[in-house]
Amino acid sequence: MGTGMSFVTFKHGVFAEQFHVNQADANLAHLPEHVSLEQAVMISDMMTTGFYAAELAEIKPGDTVACFGIGPVGLMSLAGAQIRGASHLIAVGSHPAAIKVAKEYGAHDIVDYHNGSTVEQIMDLTDGKGVDKVVICGGGKNTLSEALSVLKVGGIIGNVLHYGGIETIPIDGLSWGQGLADKTIRGGVCLGGRARMEKLANLIEYGRFDSSKLITHKFDKFDDIEEAIILMRDKPRDLIKPAVILDE
Repeated sequence: MGTGMSFVTFKHGVFAEQFHVNQADANLAHLPEHVSLEQAVMISDMMTTGFYAAELAEIKPGDTVACFGIGPVGLMSLAGAQIRGASHLIAVGSHPAAIKVAKEYGAHDIVDYHNGSTVEQIMDLTDGKGVDKVVICGGGKNTLSEALSVLKVGGIIGNVLHYGGIETIPIDGLSWGQGLADKTIRGGVCLGGRARMEKLANLIEYGRFDSSKLITHKFDKFDDIEEAIILMRDKPRDLIKPAVILDE
């Protein structure tokens, strides 16, 4: 299993039948015997990114956590939050397929922004107290401000959402205590490399977690790659993640 943004953004051939990996000792991990290809294919991007959001937020046992966005990365952040000991997990999303898996990964409550203010719904679910930590894995330019509004004083936001094409991100001054609310915003590119991939694979191998629940559309031919990519582009409502599994 290889990882690294440079492989998919600067180097050609990642969808070829064979691909050259730089510094293989640091970037390739052996697949454990009891980890399936379906599980493994989600480790080096979805799983590490979602778990990194939970790490950025420094989720601790007993924390109440809100997850904004329950696409594949958001679902992984829920799983990561649960493994780190979160008690009350609130997921913000609306797609039925994702909601089903979110509950399987530990979400106790689902907030659908179609049903009213996301902030008001989360505050109602927490008896007006707000949440200890927030992970942002999806949304738009107002999501950060919403996250600050539901975050308790002293809380942390772990952001892995890429705000592509957005030049400015508004922040409501009151939700940040006019700058004095001691709320931390952390964001970054997820970690990769052999050592991290092996540790994430261990969680699957020993039954702590199953990443294959993300796969809603499975293909088994090399020529199916184009169809799978088109699915990712079009994002039908029953899609979480497609996978092309070549086991020969």
